[in-house]
Amino acid sequence: MQTGAKKIEFPAGPFKNDERHENVKLEKRGKPARVFQHEANYREMREYFENRLKRLRIVKTTSTPRGQLIDWVPIESQHPKGEIASPPPGPAPLAEMRRELERHEVWARPELEHDGVERGPRGTVPILRKKLEALGYTRSLKKYLSKTRGHRIARLGRTGFPAPEEDGTHRYGSSGQSIICFGGEGQLSCFDPYTESSDDFSLIQIGLSNSDLGFLQTVEAGWQECQDITGDWVPHLFVYYTTNGYSDDGDNKGGYNTDVDGWVQYDNVIFPGSTFTPYSVRGGDQFKMTIKYQLWQNNWWFACQGRWIGYYPASLFMGNQSVFSTLGDHADHIGFWGEVFDSDDVAGRTSTDMGSGYFGEAGWQWAGYMHNLSAQTHRDGTMANYDGSAELSSPDPDMYDIAGHFNSGSSWGSYMFVGGPGAG
Repeated sequence: MQTGAKKIEFPAGPFKNDERHENVKLEKRGKPARVFQHEANYREMREYFENRLKRLRIVKTTSTPRGQLIDWVPIESQHPKGEIASPPPGPAPLAEMRRELERHEVWARPELEHDGVERGPRGTVPILRKKLEALGYTRSLKKYLSKTRGHRIARLGRTGFPAPEEDGTHRYGSSGQSIICFGGEGQLSCFDPYTESSDDFSLIQIGLSNSDLGFLQTVEAGWQECQDITGDWVPHLFVYYTTNGYSDDGDNKGGYNTDVDGWVQYDNVIFPGSTFTPYSVRGGDQFKMTIKYQLWQNNWWFACQGRWIGYYPASLFMGNQSVFSTLGDHADHIGFWGEVFDSDDVAGRTSTDMGSGYFGEAGWQWAGYMHNLSAQTHRDGTMANYDGSAELSSPDPDMYDIAGHFNSGSSWGSYMFVGGPGAG
């Protein structure tokens, strides 16, 4: 927990504010999509995503058990010359550490890996179709595509990533390490957080950044729930990048998943927007996801559950600059953190969960967690324990906190617990 932060008490029972969270969650998730509040936003966003859909060479469309529509496209159709890169050699690391008897976990399963799920033909890859009928259309397209949700970033935090704005719309339990690196990896818990409004989001993630040009360039990924992005109230795998300090999102500039050009899909099972089951249970069974970024042959490759699922070309970050001063060559900072966006659609401080909704100090089986956190310190793939101790921060400790255990010497290596119930 942040030095000097107020001691947070939590109950011994099954869940902090159990009735408020569980009852409201069921109520909100049963509501129909919001009515269209801004016709101009509706027209602009519908046209944008419908035009993106028309550009795809769709071979087949299938539906997942969760009701997500998947368009299957020839993998080579993602490049004008049909040139798709090859991933790092061998499978993405998924080796179990020596068994931690007191912390037993199971790998969460992606939705396209379940028995009987229909996939596309050989040589095609999945692209998630946006649920346009479920979006709220309360923001312009520009603000919708932005991870900051249209809020100005006033300054950079000491973690190398944006600090919470002065109005507190982004709230963190964060850690970071300034180090020249070429990738990073970790394993994270799969809780299903409560989110107060469709515009709130809750996530835990990895981020690698470079700020040699005086502004941030990042590749990011993790586990996020945001109804306004996915059209439902469950967490999804996400990827995100920015080439310009979050100042402008769009094709080859930055944005989520395949909402903008940049991401190249490689795997035929896991894709940005995938859901996983089961979820971790507070005080019960724990399920996890493994994630990894690696800079390999001029591409930032991303792996999930031991599969190389796709990449961001390093050329996205170069522009007219020297490759050596951009994320196209290296990262100078790595971070792992929990984050909540506190939407201004609802007055007051948010009651959105971070992680499980328990504070990080609640620990194993109760709080969200990330473990075996590592940074790739050499281009050859050499890994080192991540040490985020110098940049451990919880700016709103009465809402969310973080408990770090770096270089622990245990089978979990460097790890941390993170979370909280918001304003309650």
